[in-house]
Amino acid sequence: MEQHILIIEDDKTLNGGIAFALEKEGYIAHSVHSLLEAEQSLGRKMNLILLDVNLPDGDGRDFLQNILSGQSVPVICLTALDTEEEMLKGFWAGCDDYVTKPFSMPVLIMKIKALLKRSEGTSRQIYCFGELVYDFDSKTLKRHDSAVELTALEVRMLEYFIQNKGIVLTRENLLDKIWDARERYVEEKTLNVSIRRLRKKIEDNPEEPRHIRTVFGIGYKWEDG
Repeated sequence: MEQHILIIEDDKTLNGGIAFALEKEGYIAHSVHSLLEAEQSLGRKMNLILLDVNLPDGDGRDFLQNILSGQSVPVICLTALDTEEEMLKGFWAGCDDYVTKPFSMPVLIMKIKALLKRSEGTSRQIYCFGELVYDFDSKTLKRHDSAVELTALEVRMLEYFIQNKGIVLTRENLLDKIWDARERYVEEKTLNVSIRRLRKKIEDNPEEPRHIRTVFGIGYKWEDG
């Protein structure tokens, strides 16, 4: 099955190098060099997007939050900035992973393969729980019969919670299954931010959640509420 990857990177040399490496691995690479070109390319279904944070016509994170919001395509951000603040901004916008420039091409390819593997569909089913209805096939969520926009990261998190309903999931387990526990940027603060974002989208009262329940000192547990 063909897998299409969109590369949004204004450095033409780097963009071309990434495209060459991807095509050697059997992927179909689509190269663009600006946010305008990227938006025009979204008519084609992409399996993954590589997104430079600093582009000549805007901030890649704004594009991620405003244009890609609600799409289940996973996104890896490319950036020369590796501060915690910058990375948290990206995760807030819906980024799934970060790669800091300069980077090793084999490492980037391994990250892409891992993210695509995690993003592939799970069981084809519709799961209903009260006011929430989640379709595993289309990866869409409705709450009170209204569509809820989810990022690719939130899709993976929601599916993992549903598939482990009633089971206490430790923070370490969540970090390992949803991200990669070996990555230096993955910290409890990142997990906390992501849980808060998902709660705001699925809970009637995020401060007193009925679905993603906190198990103090351990982690979280999904309940139908």
